[in-house]
Amino acid sequence: MNAEAEFLLIDKDAIRHALTLPLVLEATKAALLKTSNGVARQQIRRTLDLPGAAGSCLSLMYAALDDRPLFGAKVLSVFPDNFAHGLASHRGGVFLFDKNDGRPVALIDGGELTAWRTAAASAVATTALSRPDSSTLTVLGYGEQARRHVEAISQVRPIRAVHVWGRDPAKAQRFAQSLSVAGFKAQAHREAGEAVSGADIICTTTSSERPVLFGKWLHPGMQINAVGASVASCRELDLECVRRSKIWVDYLPMALVAAGELAEAIESGHIGRDHIRGEIGEVLAGTKPGRAGDADITLYRSLGVPAQDIELANLVYARARDAGLGTSIDFRL
Repeated sequence: MNAEAEFLLIDKDAIRHALTLPLVLEATKAALLKTSNGVARQQIRRTLDLPGAAGSCLSLMYAALDDRPLFGAKVLSVFPDNFAHGLASHRGGVFLFDKNDGRPVALIDGGELTAWRTAAASAVATTALSRPDSSTLTVLGYGEQARRHVEAISQVRPIRAVHVWGRDPAKAQRFAQSLSVAGFKAQAHREAGEAVSGADIICTTTSSERPVLFGKWLHPGMQINAVGASVASCRELDLECVRRSKIWVDYLPMALVAAGELAEAIESGHIGRDHIRGEIGEVLAGTKPGRAGDADITLYRSLGVPAQDIELANLVYARARDAGLGTSIDFRL
């Protein structure tokens, strides 16, 4: 096949063979650093709202990294209600191009890539913001991201106990049972406040329109990773939770317009703009402080940024090509 026309299709099975969690954590940390130091060229997520459940949309994210050979865009359909029907909520792909001549080189499963990088970003933020001895994790939600977050967070902190809550108690119980099989001391709760009590780290992984985590439940020393609400119309945190937390984000320009609870808190006067301490990449680089003491309540508000997708896509492409993974097709434009 003519190398100029070669194009690689990389599905979820190929991604899983190409990646390990330590590799993804390293790549995600690099992407967050590049987001804050300017090595990443990117803009905020563009969305087209679609009829149906809140949060249903077409999502477009694109970036180029000065130190990587491929640039590209991720296009996803986001249908939050899909999970209730046994379907993935994020479907689409990452389209990669060669930086030298603009040649299209690959299409990578975007849902699988998103699942890896979202949980990895929370784990990287957890290393920067949580207490090192944090051992109890609460997960609000029981879907794909909930499972991935348990896997990723337990790689960076000595997690022994996991508490689970979700809107469907039976599904929450099944998720907790699967975690018990995996070796965790896991328990499902019917009330979210009960699940949160005593947690060192909390991960919210729902697509809820209304808050599922409330500030009155928080205790000194907690670390919160809020990842489920990716559009401004959805909120996982109430205003008191935002007010009581010291907040860092992945990409400030996007957080100010797409993190609904942060925008609402600023507009209503509950917090000032400076209540957001900065980007997590600045903490990782040492240019801004993170947790100041054991009593801090810290919050990482994640939206996912294009640099994360393109950094990870570069890694997947290189490893898949070298290992002969994926499907190569003749693709001439």
